[in-house]
Amino acid sequence: MELKPIHRILATTDGSITAILEAISGREVRVETVEQRVVKANKDIAEILGIDEGEEVNYRVVNLIAGSDVLAHAVSYTPLKRLRPEFREDLMKADIPIGKIMRKHRIEARREINWWKVEKAGKLTEVFGTGEDEPVLVRNYSIIHGGEVLINITEYFPLSKF
Repeated sequence: MELKPIHRILATTDGSITAILEAISGREVRVETVEQRVVKANKDIAEILGIDEGEEVNYRVVNLIAGSDVLAHAVSYTPLKRLRPEFREDLMKADIPIGKIMRKHRIEARREINWWKVEKAGKLTEVFGTGEDEPVLVRNYSIIHGGEVLINITEYFPLSKF
């Protein structure tokens, strides 16, 4: 499948996805929290985050919406022990983009893209209002602060909306 330039930008950017989606859509992008809870890190999540298995992490699932269009679906894991109390409080309030929380608290960090691919929408059909076979760009990256993973995020973008 041939990716459009905007798809390649979404796959590889190390900047704020919310800001990019706002620029593309010309509309404000809001966060809709689907699920958020504190969970114990399993072996795979602990390895990705560089923490011990069983440590508490914030599990957050959100949709990024412009108007009535879901432009992205994201799943993130954040080790709670690495968060300052005020950052944690804002993160737990939900419905605030992570980038905006980081700017508010003046967190200097970098994003490292771990991987990206294109796959079928499958179970995300209802989220995006697309067919099961519609292509979705999936990317995973880590936000690094102080040499450690602060947040690991997997994002899904329905290619037909870009």
